[in-house]
Amino acid sequence: MNSKCEIISVGTELLLGQIVDTNASWLSEKLNNIGLNVYYHQTVGDNFNRLASVFEQAQKRSNIIIVTGGLGPTEDDLTREVAASLFETDLKLDEPTFQEVQSYYTKRNLTMTENNRKQALYFNGGEVFHNKVGMAPGLHFEHKGVLWFFLPGVPKEMKWIANEKVIPFLHDKGLTEGKLFHRILTFQGIGESALETELLDLIQGQTNPTIAPLAGNGYIMIRLTAKANQEARAVELLDDTEQLVHKRVGDYFFDYGDQSLDQQLIHLLTKHEMTLSACESITGGQFASTIIANEGVSQLFKGSIISYTDEMKEEIVGIPHHLLQNEGAVSEACAKSMADNTQRMSGSNLSISFTGVAGPNEVNGYEPGTVFIAINYNGETKCEHYHFSGDRNQIRDEAVQAGLKQLILMLTS
Repeated sequence: MNSKCEIISVGTELLLGQIVDTNASWLSEKLNNIGLNVYYHQTVGDNFNRLASVFEQAQKRSNIIIVTGGLGPTEDDLTREVAASLFETDLKLDEPTFQEVQSYYTKRNLTMTENNRKQALYFNGGEVFHNKVGMAPGLHFEHKGVLWFFLPGVPKEMKWIANEKVIPFLHDKGLTEGKLFHRILTFQGIGESALETELLDLIQGQTNPTIAPLAGNGYIMIRLTAKANQEARAVELLDDTEQLVHKRVGDYFFDYGDQSLDQQLIHLLTKHEMTLSACESITGGQFASTIIANEGVSQLFKGSIISYTDEMKEEIVGIPHHLLQNEGAVSEACAKSMADNTQRMSGSNLSISFTGVAGPNEVNGYEPGTVFIAINYNGETKCEHYHFSGDRNQIRDEAVQAGLKQLILMLTS
């Protein structure tokens, strides 16, 4: 079978943005990893007619369809009923599942309402995948040569049934077509368009492995994907393609894997055996929190001073009174003094400072979004002036990310 897989996510809450649909992306990755191609994602609310329309469309264009959600006990859980109508079959009670549902309520001294029987219904002529981590089972039905699978919307339950039932089922049917193996290369100091231009002929001529440029958070990634039955063969294919990539853009290669900016910085600090400290005004400790969220940073991060007010800047950090009076707390001079004094107090190789205006009002004539970030690197201090947009928290987030990028570029230039 030439696989054309489709994933349908059911639930009005997904369309309202109340819940983020992580199920579809997880399932796509799982299917791709066993060599099955996902062609379509659809999201539909809890409405009989719209569900019926989506199911009919999927039946016509795909041959493996996985539906998540809508298997609960309430009136708006319509997935079974709509699918049964499409399949022209009826719903029957699965006794083992019904006993599990009853047992759940009995053990908790709760009264089971009649609508909970609904969770034990399955398609007559289909198959039940019992759920060991929840109540609603997974269901399977083959309709006119198309394989349908129905999984609970709860991610934990969906993943268990997919891993333990659906994927083994597809393996047993001989539908998997070899595994996909990925390798991610991370690059710094080159833009996405420039990198793609350098590799354009390789990308256009790709077959196996494939080459996909991806934009990261302040860095660029190349994802190499090889399809093979054995890992050793995939490694050979990936190695050959990686060598071609390195010949073109190897000077910008940073590391393997999809690393966040803070992880990249920690990697560089560890590599160069350097220490870091910070002084934060506008970011209020957010930079330090981002760094210490990573394990094993106690040997390289000495700490951060949160100096939010002018008094704290003067009394704790040692910013001269005349500087605050003449230049203001939001200024290049103040940012540099914060970085210099923090470096002196901490003895770290690098010290970074953040000062600016988060809003809503101007400060010293500077609009909200104005941020100065200074870095003292072994006694030499440089400052960058930024203007970010958004609300207070967005501006603070942007400032932290900009500071991480500034440090990374300093350590890689």
